[in-house]
Amino acid sequence: MFTVRVPATIANLGPGFDSFGMAVSLYNCFAFQQAERDGLVFSLDGAADVSALQKASDSDDQGVGKNLLFVAMDRMFEKAGQARPPLEVRVTADIPVARGLGSSSTAIVAGLVAANYLLNLRYELSDLLDLAVAMEGHPDNVAPALLGGVVLYDERPYRLPWPLEWRVLTVSPGYEVLTEEARRILPASVPMADGIFNLRKASVLTYALLQADPDAFRASLQDRLHQPYRRRLIAEYDAIERLVMADGALGMIISGSGSTMAIFYPTVIHAFLLEKLQGLIAAQGWSMTVNDLTVDTEGAQLVASALKIS
Repeated sequence: MFTVRVPATIANLGPGFDSFGMAVSLYNCFAFQQAERDGLVFSLDGAADVSALQKASDSDDQGVGKNLLFVAMDRMFEKAGQARPPLEVRVTADIPVARGLGSSSTAIVAGLVAANYLLNLRYELSDLLDLAVAMEGHPDNVAPALLGGVVLYDERPYRLPWPLEWRVLTVSPGYEVLTEEARRILPASVPMADGIFNLRKASVLTYALLQADPDAFRASLQDRLHQPYRRRLIAEYDAIERLVMADGALGMIISGSGSTMAIFYPTVIHAFLLEKLQGLIAAQGWSMTVNDLTVDTEGAQLVASALKIS
C-alpha cells in the first residue's frame, strides 16, 4: 500500500538534555500492506541488527504484541474512535538498535504517520507530535524524527537552522547502552552551579545555530547533567574525542543515551577527519560503524510503495 520513511535522530546535542534534537540522513523504512492479520517482518537488507530489533520490539510470538509500531497505530485509531484494519509491515532498518540514534522513535512516528494516512489525514502534525511525546516520554527524539531538522522542544517545537557547511559523523560501537541503564546512572539531583552552567551552554547553542557561529558552537557543547556520567559507559569516548578535536572538529557529544558518539565538523576537513578516525579505529581493533551524515530536513515521509527508498 505505502511506505513511511523515518530518520535517525541525535538527541540532547550536549547541554540540551531532553530538549534539543536533530534528524540525520540515516533511515528506517516501514512498508505497510493490507493483510488478514497483523504481521511484522524484518528485512535482511537493512544494516541494523535484526535480532536486536525484534527483541527490542517486546513482541509476542507473531512479532506484534506490544511492538511500538502497532501500539502507536492503535493509539491513533482509538483517538479517531475507529477500529484499525489488520496490516503486515515490512521493516528495513538501517538505524542501529539501542545505540542512541532513536530507533524506537522511528517505530512510534511511523505508526502514527501510517495510521493518520489510513484515517485520510484527519489529524495535524501537532496532534501526531503530542501523541508521540506522550508515548516516548520525552520529545528530543520523536520531534525531529517527525518534523526533520534541528528542534528545540518546550511544550511545543521550535525549529532551528543547521549551517550547510557543517556535517555529522556518527560512531556506533558494537555494544548497546540501553536507555534505562543510561538514565539510571544519572544523579537524582545536581548542584545549582551545574544547572546554571547547562542553562548558559544551551543558550549559547541556540545562538550558535542561529548565527552559524562555529566558535560559539564549539563552546556550547559542554555539559554537566548527563555526559560526564554516561561517557563512563563508552570506553572509547576519550580517545576518539582527543583525536577529532585535535584534527579540527567542532565538537563531539554522546548521541542520546549512547553508545553512539556524534562528531560535528566543517565540511572542508571531511576527507582528512574521516581518514584519521578510521585509522584510529583500525589501529585499536575496535568494532564500530561510522556513518557520514547530513541533517535531514524533511522528517518522516510518506512515499508510494512502488518507489525505491534510497
